[in-house]
Amino acid sequence: YLHEFTPLLPPAACFKVRMRTMWRAIAAASALGYTVQALVLSDFSGRGVDADDLQDAFEVLPESNRRGWLGGDSDVSVVIRGGPTGKRVLWIFADSLIGRYDGKTRARVGAGSEMPCSSVALVDCGPESCVGRPRFYWRRDAGGEARPFFDLPAARRASGELLWPVAGIAARDGGSVLLLAQRLLRPMTVLGTTAIVITGVDAEDPREWVYTTSDVGDSRMTWFSGIAFTAAHGDEVYVFGHRHVTGLGGRRSRRTLREHWSRTLLARASLSRLLAHDWTGAQIWSEPGAWAPALLQRAGPAAKRLGVPSWETTCTWSEELGLWYVLQVEGAGVALWTAASVTGEWRRVGEVYSLPKPFAGNSTWLCYAAKAHPELRSVRSAELVFSWICNSWGDAGTEARELFQPGGMDLAVRGYWPRGVRLP
Repeated sequence: YLHEFTPLLPPAACFKVRMRTMWRAIAAASALGYTVQALVLSDFSGRGVDADDLQDAFEVLPESNRRGWLGGDSDVSVVIRGGPTGKRVLWIFADSLIGRYDGKTRARVGAGSEMPCSSVALVDCGPESCVGRPRFYWRRDAGGEARPFFDLPAARRASGELLWPVAGIAARDGGSVLLLAQRLLRPMTVLGTTAIVITGVDAEDPREWVYTTSDVGDSRMTWFSGIAFTAAHGDEVYVFGHRHVTGLGGRRSRRTLREHWSRTLLARASLSRLLAHDWTGAQIWSEPGAWAPALLQRAGPAAKRLGVPSWETTCTWSEELGLWYVLQVEGAGVALWTAASVTGEWRRVGEVYSLPKPFAGNSTWLCYAAKAHPELRSVRSAELVFSWICNSWGDAGTEARELFQPGGMDLAVRGYWPRGVRLP
């Protein structure tokens, strides 16, 4: 419902509309110079529903007492070429649980489980959708132990450095991919950003692909929060980052996370140059509202902050809405933020999905990584499709209780597993 949509509507008007129609009306009003004074969003009818078809497709559990992929977070999806239809979705995960599944107790088996800090999956696209059963991949060392799909050189691994890929984009032709990864020391000491460039994606087995890495920025200026094309055509991309004003050592608190969300920075650059590990041409959105050349580790006080949270999320353009949108887990739900221009003004539309029990309002779970997956929507619909995830939050005992409990792989209580949502 819309309340106080003036001056196009009288103050008492109350109209139930589809989200697409509402935002087109707002865009039209703005184009005519009108101002939307207020939206009473508690009555807004656009609510996300669990994407059962997507969840069913992802229900790829190993046979009982066999090892396999048992969960992962930071799920990034990009469309690449290859496969029987010439089009595939590459899913990228950060920390991934590899272990045995006990079909009798419907639980992960803790003994012998491993957690490489990245894995990938491939899904072949059909004529109308890219929803399908994923095939998971990770690497193994000479001794058979699980290794990350993406790794740093041996000398840096020896010092404890690792990569969590959390954002990505594919070239227009689908032949190469740029991933942006958090570079860190466990448990959560962020050292900076590492760019991962993947080539040779035509090979059927991702383990045959070639990837290279390079560092971007430093621990005070990170650029892994998101990346998106600036327009429907062309080579330019937006890159979302943060300037950190407090240390990131140790296990982050919810308060620290909120602080980082509030300090979004924006850069733009040529994707073809970034794919060549060349970040020298990047520009930063700066005060009072202009693009300026800058070193990405020295944005300084002149960098203009965006009024939208972007910590481990996506920023996506919707042709149907005529708006940029960001989805963010906030409290017990997922909120939608929108803007006509990526530089703002950003508005919090409201909560569009309520997290289910036992995750909502539970201090032993931390929910995050609400990410859009536009390739998963049907070509016949104007919906938004996104995912979210919850991980156990606490000590080793909490982790064992929440992630490895009997019945813990029942979907209703399954943590550390991507959950899909469709927003009509």
